[in-house]
Amino acid sequence: MSEERYEQSCFMKWCLEHPGPYTLNEEIELRKEAMAALVESVKTGDITSLDGVESPLSERIRARHGVTDFEMNSNWVGSSQDWICPCCGRSKFQVSRVGKKGQILAKLVVHHDHMGEAMKAAFHSAFEVAGTRVEQIDGWRLVERMGDAFAAYAEVLVCEDCNNADTEAKKLAGSPSYFSFSIGQIRRFISSADHRPHLVEPARAGAVWEEAEPAYKLRMKLIRAVAQAAATDAHWYEPHARATDPIPVFGFARRGVESEIARWAYADPLLRALGANTKVSAPNLSRWRQVTQKPGKMLPANYLAMLRTEESHGRSWEALPEDWCCPICQRSKHELVYVGEQGKVIFAMRLVTGRGAWAPLTRICNHCESTLMSLKWEGAQRAGKAPKNSYSFVEPMELGKIITARPHSPHLIRTKEAQELLALVVQRISEAS
Repeated sequence: MSEERYEQSCFMKWCLEHPGPYTLNEEIELRKEAMAALVESVKTGDITSLDGVESPLSERIRARHGVTDFEMNSNWVGSSQDWICPCCGRSKFQVSRVGKKGQILAKLVVHHDHMGEAMKAAFHSAFEVAGTRVEQIDGWRLVERMGDAFAAYAEVLVCEDCNNADTEAKKLAGSPSYFSFSIGQIRRFISSADHRPHLVEPARAGAVWEEAEPAYKLRMKLIRAVAQAAATDAHWYEPHARATDPIPVFGFARRGVESEIARWAYADPLLRALGANTKVSAPNLSRWRQVTQKPGKMLPANYLAMLRTEESHGRSWEALPEDWCCPICQRSKHELVYVGEQGKVIFAMRLVTGRGAWAPLTRICNHCESTLMSLKWEGAQRAGKAPKNSYSFVEPMELGKIITARPHSPHLIRTKEAQELLALVVQRISEAS
């Protein structure tokens, strides 16, 4: 980005006119003005370290494809308009292409090794098999920290086509789920061109996996050994600060002139204002009442020790009396515990801040809260406006009547009752002033 153009930008002129100092409340009020000036500066091309649906680059892309609508994610918006994919070597302009629904796809992805996930899964498995009866908080911290140490490469921002090529190559080569190809390996089996997905050469992908397999097996052997030590109190870890690998996206890293931008704009609202997470097709908000959730897994015998190993779950458990039940689904504390991804034992509560019939409730389980939020989102979509809050449109007893609760599992939703309650919720939201 040209320093000269930045200095002459609408945003920088605004900053010079507002040197401060300001109180916190004054800064909050001024953020709207700063945001508008910043969005305008990206639109005019004076600031190119950020992108957006109205940037000069986006206008070039529209002209190339003859299409108006973008499907753009936050990594695309938060990165420079001059960004080049370190894997395939294409620019953002070259990466852009038209999707199946006639939209321009503009997406960048943080590509990462999955050894951290493998480490966590191995830890939970070792914990269960060993039957350890005491929580291993420091052992869990060791696992969280050491996952990166077994990665074959650091996290890196790539185009979505390169990330998709990794997934396709893994299927073709039959490599394990926790393995991912590095960008150097991906280059060896893709054929790339402007404005189209990569072509993956199956034979090359298989050869690259064959080369990588011995090192992968060695890493997995070491991971199982570390996980065993972490889960059985035989580890060596004393907690200290985690290092991070910056990603060249606003909100991940501070780059040059962006210190002034960061002062006046929070990452999430700025990226949304510039066009992040634009969608062409509306999500199916009725899935929550149409798709039957699978029953949960059986709890390990030492599930309480596994639960307390993650401190947030342990604090939630200890905060509630032994005879506590969720006031919506009536499940006991023990029935609310379930096994999540990678064998993790979870106990999650949600605070209640509603009034009226909700006032006596202080907490509900996360499965009841998920049902409440799904009802809210679909009701708002059908009513064409949002409710006052997350409680005003339904009462606890009404919510409970559409649920069939199961121990250690997500709720089953009673289809007929849910549809009737949804119609009532839509009416309430529509009629609310």
